[in-house]
Amino acid sequence: MLARELARHRESILERWIGSVIDAYPGETAKFLKKEGDPFSNPVGAGLRKGLAEILDGLVDGAGNEAFEVALDRVIRVRAVQDFSAANAVGFVFALKRIVRDELDDPDEGLPDLDERIDQLGMLAFDVYMRCREELWAIRAKEIRSQSLGILERMQEWREKRSENLENPPP
Repeated sequence: MLARELARHRESILERWIGSVIDAYPGETAKFLKKEGDPFSNPVGAGLRKGLAEILDGLVDGAGNEAFEVALDRVIRVRAVQDFSAANAVGFVFALKRIVRDELDDPDEGLPDLDERIDQLGMLAFDVYMRCREELWAIRAKEIRSQSLGILERMQEWREKRSENLENPPP
């Protein structure tokens, strides 16, 4: 019964959810994400829309964690790079509870099960966020190591040239 109601109200739930996610971005960014529909001009907005649609459809269809992880990654990866806090990066999942209640005709029917699924989805979203942050820090650490190695190599070359010059001064 609840799945039918969610499917019937899918578009309005999805549009409100997309709007609430986009509203978490700073002013000009939010305006751009809302206005620009071209996935080539606005890949972040397109990824948000696609990921949120997949998550909502997965809740209706009873999808497994694997499907949710892919959809969550579409939404969260960008937020992890943009230094959203963990709460802000995954909070959009919990906003769905309020939106569903506002949109459904009889919001009490089957909501405890949906609330539990959304809570589990929120925990999975946190795992995805942490995995994205770990990848980001690994990339940064590798970059710092590479820079440090380059500096050490240049210092070694300088020392070798200096030693050469001290051993063989010009005439």
